[in-house]
Amino acid sequence: MYFEIIGQITDIERIAVGLSIRELASLRDQFGPGRWRKLKGVATVRLASGRIRRVELHWYEAHGVGKRKIKLRDTSLKIMTRRKSTQFVICIRNEECEDLHPRKIYQTLPDETAAQEGYVRVIDESGEDYLYPQDYFVPIELPQAAEKALLSAA
Repeated sequence: MYFEIIGQITDIERIAVGLSIRELASLRDQFGPGRWRKLKGVATVRLASGRIRRVELHWYEAHGVGKRKIKLRDTSLKIMTRRKSTQFVICIRNEECEDLHPRKIYQTLPDETAAQEGYVRVIDESGEDYLYPQDYFVPIELPQAAEKALLSAA
């Protein structure tokens, strides 16, 4: 995992259950049937840089399956500034990140604080933005027509 949970997950809340989960079919294909729930909570984690932060985590869970796809959705690494232009990256690694696919283009959101920690905010396969290590991606510039097409498809 690109971060390590070093404390208990607290303040757990349900985000979605069953058919209201966007990725339900994918979860069932990958991990099997069950009463799937998407949850969020707060935990202390050690980032890849070695720094320790209190962050918000999102994950999926089903009875008999356990926690799956634990992702970093922060509380301490806030979006600080907005760049004017949209940026895109190509995924080159996806170690322990089921919602990233190598050789696929992803849209990023500006987050200077996360960048200082070695992370990039990416809209992944779930359709939501999460933090991933910068070295999993290579920034790219797209022709304006391609950028417009990708943004309109989102």
